[in-house]
Amino acid sequence: MNVDPFPNDQDMRDLDEAHALLTRANIPAGPTGYDIQTLAAAAYDHGWAYRIDRAAGMDGYAVELRPQRGISSQPLVSAVGWEPDVALALALARALQQNTASSGPHGGQSGAKGVPAITK
Repeated sequence: MNVDPFPNDQDMRDLDEAHALLTRANIPAGPTGYDIQTLAAAAYDHGWAYRIDRAAGMDGYAVELRPQRGISSQPLVSAVGWEPDVALALALARALQQNTASSGPHGGQSGAKGVPAITK
């Protein structure tokens, strides 16, 4: 993922794939699209906490998702994006995808069955 303030075509495709995955996982966009409030609510609804930081030495933002409960010091997933909501959308999509893949052929708690891979 490019963290330049102006995303390239591949970045936009990655974001479109993440939004499509969120839709298939029954996470609807909010009134203004996939904004930070909508994405944060979805993360919490799935039992994850998130942290958003400016990406060190870059123009973008880094997001980590972790379980809300427990003592795990390792993030479940991380992602970077040119805006906080982009980074959170990508991280949430990856977490849902990872949750689905790790739960076997019947899908995970997210309900995101048959989700295509996010490449970046």
